[in-house]
Amino acid sequence: MGSLAGKSPANTYKSLLKVADETNGVSTSISKIEDGEGTETCTSISSRALRVQPATNTVNTFDVKNTNGDALLTVDSSNSLVKVGTSQVNATTQLLTFAAYRLVPSASGTHMVVGLGGLEYATEMAERTLGTGTDPSTSLNSTTTTDDYTNAIFPVPYNMTIDAVKVLSSTDTDTDTTLNFHLMSYDMVADGTTSDGDLSNGVVLADGQATSVDRSVTKTTDLTIQSSSVTSGKVIMCTVENETNTDDINLQVQVKYHIA
Repeated sequence: MGSLAGKSPANTYKSLLKVADETNGVSTSISKIEDGEGTETCTSISSRALRVQPATNTVNTFDVKNTNGDALLTVDSSNSLVKVGTSQVNATTQLLTFAAYRLVPSASGTHMVVGLGGLEYATEMAERTLGTGTDPSTSLNSTTTTDDYTNAIFPVPYNMTIDAVKVLSSTDTDTDTTLNFHLMSYDMVADGTTSDGDLSNGVVLADGQATSVDRSVTKTTDLTIQSSSVTSGKVIMCTVENETNTDDINLQVQVKYHIA
């Protein structure tokens, strides 16, 4: 780096930094940091705050690296993202899980609801269905069995984006089976009436299939994202369909998402 030693300010003022408020200098009011000839930087400062605001959005508006040059913290103003760690994962990344232990399909070709959370819940949940079509039903009014669906529903607390869905599956016999998986979003009634819990406007968020599933394997399936955005107030549910027979299903579903 160069030195200003022995050089006249008249020859070096362009390389000097100052605040835009030349009367008060640094004060309680935010002021742009600019060079000696008035060219603004992307930073502003006061005695109380520091602000970074680029003239043009970029993927690395703010970038912190370690001594090896690996990114540790990146603010991407082009995509409104904050990424952290050497893997540069979105800072708002979360994991949502569904699980089933020895889930017994009511019939082959039926979409069975998968419980929310870990296996401690999966063993207690009543087995319920969501239709027999190619995709699960887009609505549900389960009347006196609504309570059996409660532990399978994830209420979306803020706008979110689905990044990936991974499924681990097996069955309890030697017979090879084909399993179909769906991650769905719905509108759910919550207005204090007897319709509370009814579902409508179902959308497939992600789906996929595992073949040759039996008790001697644990199949890994990465679902295809069909609709990644889920708005606040919706609910999310997961289903599995055994299209071959009614063999018991063991299942773990990991949904990676971030706050939008």
